[in-house]
Amino acid sequence: MDFDKIKELMDNENQDDLQLPTSLENLKESQMPIAKIRKTMKGEIAIQLAGIVIFFTYPFLIEMYELPRAVYFIFMFITSLMTLGYLAKMIWFLRRTSSVGQQTKETILNFIHDIKLTMEVYKTGIIAGSLLLPVSVTAIFMGAVKFGEDRFTEWFLLQMSTSTLLLVILGYLLSGVVIYYITVKWADKLYGVHVRKLEEILTQMEEV
Repeated sequence: MDFDKIKELMDNENQDDLQLPTSLENLKESQMPIAKIRKTMKGEIAIQLAGIVIFFTYPFLIEMYELPRAVYFIFMFITSLMTLGYLAKMIWFLRRTSSVGQQTKETILNFIHDIKLTMEVYKTGIIAGSLLLPVSVTAIFMGAVKFGEDRFTEWFLLQMSTSTLLLVILGYLLSGVVIYYITVKWADKLYGVHVRKLEEILTQMEEV
């Protein structure tokens, strides 16, 4: 009997036993980031939909001048269409990843790829929305009757001095940049940290 060969086979089996739990542990760890991403996304979809309803309801709760009201609804309608576009992408992502429970390296890699694409659509929608939202917010605050004279019409029709116009343009662009920056940081906090965790787990699995 070849005892050396038997010993070699036993050693190989022991090595496999050591590697398998490590891989399984990585798969279990990856379930938590995936579950958190999906849960966060579901919550955000609900909040965004509720926000659209609130934004369209608010003008009926206050008295506004005609032009600010009309501008508000037009810009909010366009912003809502953009929002619904990336919300549809999120819903598609949730349905696509609903069966990700049986995880392998390939499914985790596909999940990472899909969430990154979804986040790019999300950011693109925010860029567009951040350029429209300041107009809607200004219409609400400057076009409300309770604040007195309708200053929004003058602002919207650019009936102002050159220096004031330059300040308005600068403030408009700055508000768009700030909204975009805050949203991107917020998205990274909600999703990016979990994506990076999945990438670390995937790297560990490949090293096993």
